[in-house]
Amino acid sequence: MATYFTSIQAAFLFFPLIALLITLPYILLQYHKYGSIPFMRTTLIYSFVLYLMVLYFLVILPLPSIEEVAHLTTPTVQMIPFHFVVDFIHETNFSVLDLATYGPTFQHPAFYTVIFNLFLFVPLGIYLRYYFKCTWKKTFCICLGTSLFLELTQLTGLYGIYPRPYRLFDVDDLLINTLGGMIGYFITPLLYLILPSRERLDEWSYERGKAVSHFRRTVAFLIDLFVIIFVTSFAFIFTPDLYLSILISFVFLYVILVPWMTQGRTLGKYIVQLKIANLDGDRAKFYQYVLRNGILYFLLLPIPFYAFSIIVHNSGQIWYIKLLGYLVCLALFVIYVNFCLQLLKSILTKSGTLMHEKLSKTKNVSTIILPKDQIEFDPGEKIEI
Repeated sequence: MATYFTSIQAAFLFFPLIALLITLPYILLQYHKYGSIPFMRTTLIYSFVLYLMVLYFLVILPLPSIEEVAHLTTPTVQMIPFHFVVDFIHETNFSVLDLATYGPTFQHPAFYTVIFNLFLFVPLGIYLRYYFKCTWKKTFCICLGTSLFLELTQLTGLYGIYPRPYRLFDVDDLLINTLGGMIGYFITPLLYLILPSRERLDEWSYERGKAVSHFRRTVAFLIDLFVIIFVTSFAFIFTPDLYLSILISFVFLYVILVPWMTQGRTLGKYIVQLKIANLDGDRAKFYQYVLRNGILYFLLLPIPFYAFSIIVHNSGQIWYIKLLGYLVCLALFVIYVNFCLQLLKSILTKSGTLMHEKLSKTKNVSTIILPKDQIEFDPGEKIEI
């Protein structure tokens, strides 16, 4: 039993790393499909990942040394179905009428190993039916396939890392694991007594996706910023003398011309299902894109660079040029602080528009469309997610 707890502990220790690796793809996929990231859906997905890690670690851990495995002479395959019944009868003294045999039997590997393998796959059946909406046939195939994959992992000596298997390939494990998965499938309806259905989760996700959150806007902005940096970095490497001209040209193309031609979408906004529109929600005009993104990308964001450049080139100038330079830096500083305060206020109050939005009379709107076959959502219903 201690081996089981060690494997589970290892899965929990490695889970933060795996969670970190999948977080960005998960965020992008959720925003692109639903326009939101509800807490309950996130909990289900990450708990499923953790469960799969526990399942895998229980199969491969503890890892013996290669020398130790090379000297093993134990059997590698057990292909007789229901052989665990024979093992149970021969290795335990269990008697239904003798209560004194219950305790030792429950603590014997011939009993608890079978029960453990059974319950190990119950969560898989639950996840497959509850969240992934699998039929019983599909659940059966996935559970059997997952168990077969784990058994083959053992049979191949962890994919050839070891010279021979260090765990037994047991056909009974395939039967017991699959049975556990099907038990999970058939008890899943009990969850609906305490949890909303998957359809309800989707409704809530789509409804929340109609709103434009600051985090969603930030994800879109970071994607666009990555595109700009990635593309223009080649100019910095191969043609450094033309880098500034190429940077300005590409930014103008990407944040002004592209949205104008795609009805308000850049790559970042497309991924998170947003677009730029005028205050009425209609398509913005070309000059509005020039004002909005021109002010943001060519004035507000580069202000620290402008101020630094002025200060660097201000040294050695005559006094009134220096004074003019410092006054310009002061003005830029005031504009930048004002922009940052507006941004902070907008985040804290979840309302208000920023400088470039006010001047261009534009806003971000969600492009999420609810599926036609979805049940109409009741706006007055309390959402607990």
